[in-house]
Amino acid sequence: MQWRMRLATPADASPLASAGSAFFRDTFGDANTAEDMETYLADAFTEARQRAELSAPETRVWLAVDETGEIAGYVHVRQKALRENGMLGVARRPVEIVRLYADRRWHGLGLGAALMEQAVAAARAWGGDVLWLGVWERNARAIAFYEKQGFETVGNQEFMLGKDRQRDLVMARRLTSDR
Repeated sequence: MQWRMRLATPADASPLASAGSAFFRDTFGDANTAEDMETYLADAFTEARQRAELSAPETRVWLAVDETGEIAGYVHVRQKALRENGMLGVARRPVEIVRLYADRRWHGLGLGAALMEQAVAAARAWGGDVLWLGVWERNARAIAFYEKQGFETVGNQEFMLGKDRQRDLVMARRLTSDR
C-alpha cells in the first residue's frame, strides 16, 4: 500500500469532511456517548466548516491519498498561539497541529510520521519556533506517537465533546534551538 501527499484545497471540503468525521468516530467513538459524538461531528466536520478552514490563509491541510484516491490520512496545521501563552514560555511564533489522523488500516506503516514531517515543514516555512497540539489525555497511542516525535507535555486545556468536558494534554516541540 502506498500514498501520495498533496496540499488540500477548498475543493476537497466534502471528502475531507467525510474522512475527518470517520477518522474521529473510529478513534474516539467507543470511549464516548453516541449523543456527544454526534453533536461534535455535526459541528466540527461539516463541509462548510472544512471549506472555511481550507480557505483560511493561516491554515494548511495536507492529504495523504491512497492508490484509489481515498484519503488515508491528513494533517491540519495553523499559525496560532495558545490561549494561555505562558504554557510554552518563550514561543514567539507557535504553530498548532489542529488535527493529525490516519485511517486505522495505515497505522504502523509510517503514514503518521510522514504527516508529522509535513507539519514540521509547514511550521518551519512559516518561521515557527514551536509546534504544539492538544491530545486527549486518554489517547495513549497518540501520546506515545507524539513523544516519539519529540513532543513534551507542557500543560492541559479543556475540550468539549458534545456536553462532555474533557481534558487534553498540551504537547509541544521546539523547532529552534534559540532561547
